[in-house]
Amino acid sequence: MPDASPLAASPLLGALSPRLQEDLVEAAGATRLPAQEWLFHEGDAGDRLFVVRSGRLRVVAEREGGRTLRLLGPGAVLGELAVLTGAPRSAAVQAVRDADLLEIDGERFQELLHRSPELGAGLATALAAQIQRGGTVEPAETPPAVVTVASVEDVAGDRAWRALEEAFAELGETVALGGPDATDTEPWDWGRAVGELEQRNEYVLLRTPLDRSEWSRFCLRQADRVLVVTNAAPPPSDVPLPESCDVVFLESPTVDDVAAWTQRAGLRAHHIVPLETQLRETAGRIARRLTGQSLGLVLSGGGARAFSHIGVLQALEAEGLVVDRFGGTSMGAFVGAMAALGWTPETMVDVCRREFAHRAPFSDYTFPRHALIRARRAASMLRRQFGELALEQLTRPLFTVSADLLSSSMVVHRTGSIVDAVGASMAIPGLAPPVSQPSRLLVDGGVLNNLPIDVMTFEEPGAVVAVDVMRRREDAASGRSPGIPTILETLSRATVLGSIERAETNRALADLLVTPDVQDVSLRGFRNLDRIVEAGRRAAEAALAAGGREALESARTRRLPSSAARTHVASQAASTPS
Repeated sequence: MPDASPLAASPLLGALSPRLQEDLVEAAGATRLPAQEWLFHEGDAGDRLFVVRSGRLRVVAEREGGRTLRLLGPGAVLGELAVLTGAPRSAAVQAVRDADLLEIDGERFQELLHRSPELGAGLATALAAQIQRGGTVEPAETPPAVVTVASVEDVAGDRAWRALEEAFAELGETVALGGPDATDTEPWDWGRAVGELEQRNEYVLLRTPLDRSEWSRFCLRQADRVLVVTNAAPPPSDVPLPESCDVVFLESPTVDDVAAWTQRAGLRAHHIVPLETQLRETAGRIARRLTGQSLGLVLSGGGARAFSHIGVLQALEAEGLVVDRFGGTSMGAFVGAMAALGWTPETMVDVCRREFAHRAPFSDYTFPRHALIRARRAASMLRRQFGELALEQLTRPLFTVSADLLSSSMVVHRTGSIVDAVGASMAIPGLAPPVSQPSRLLVDGGVLNNLPIDVMTFEEPGAVVAVDVMRRREDAASGRSPGIPTILETLSRATVLGSIERAETNRALADLLVTPDVQDVSLRGFRNLDRIVEAGRRAAEAALAAGGREALESARTRRLPSSAARTHVASQAASTPS
């Protein structure tokens, strides 16, 4: 049986007669395009068209900041409109995987077109179908499918490799390749093998040492995500590092270690395995974050009402929902820091009872030159709980939000001292003095963003649960005359007035919004701890029972196509106006 024509998979050219397909193939030359290389750019001369035989490419709008317009797989034809019209390229094309292409000269294609009415009719039909679809051919962005795990020299990454393989397998069909012996011997054969595996699996894991070998270079250029495994040490200086990679530290790194990796490799994110016994748990979190399946939790400010966040954590834990990343404002930042450290809800309750209900950290009043309190007790409380730890050293990432009085802008803290990040986020204007930093005067983040869901969703994909304890439930038309609040209550409420509209907009970004019924609790009602925690637990349970669990699962599956859908993206061909 004769081999199938290289054009058989193309909806534009595959319907032509075998004779015409043979003429086109004879007129074509072979081109190999390594992953990450560009086939052409916007504005280049449109003097050739291409047929994708294997691999994957993306069509890019360079003038729109490099936005991906679509993905093209085997059978796709690109550049035919430029050849027909003589116009320059309207978009750029870059290889995502190593690609084998057929390249047909524009003049030769025009000759064949003039000789063959059949070719002209097929081309017109395919282009009309594309116009009818409105130019929407397939998703432009897909979740990562190929992940390369690269180990720094002298790092024993066997256990991490096995744990990651198991973690990805829990998320979908996964195949793992540990070296070139697992495929054919030539790099371009490796590319075809990976392409075939990608069409049959959700995830392909490639393992390599981080060195200058051909296999290492191949793995790094194929990857949608690169995960570098290292000990707590600066990056090696003798090998090139991949750009925008993730790093797994098998030991707790110093702040300088993280900074060095960020400077050298432009870290997308880093992950810490603090203990060997936590490797499986950490591997699961890494896999979820790399594939957009992680669960984020955003906690609003709200004084004592924020204790209800602890009850929400209890309910999520009871449902088996694991939170992988945290963000918070003001008291939400404090609770988020405890959770990011891995403290149990019971431990958090004990800490809050001891620190807020008994020690009263906001009671060191002073002559109000800068604020009503000195905030020394609050600073001592933060140092007792978080010591010298930095945000970069947390096993689960946390960001906090403050507002800069000098620039009138929001400040998002992702690095630096936890004490400083949480302290600045809790500095209610007028109650506590601003936190002075170089070129900044920082106050409570609730001034500009009391419910920073937008910061969480911008940071990375994944479902988000948000807890808002400041949403007002009072009926303004009730005719009741509200009592005059204390000065502390007035300052606390006034702090969030400027961010109310933003909070309303942000709520729509959450996949699950929990609003505990704690409006009757004053913002300084710390002695109501148990009742507030219970209110948070009840609100979360009710939200989950009312479709919240399904909403979170829907958010996960909405971002992740099935294996069949991924195959469609990789192989469904389309003509493109490039």
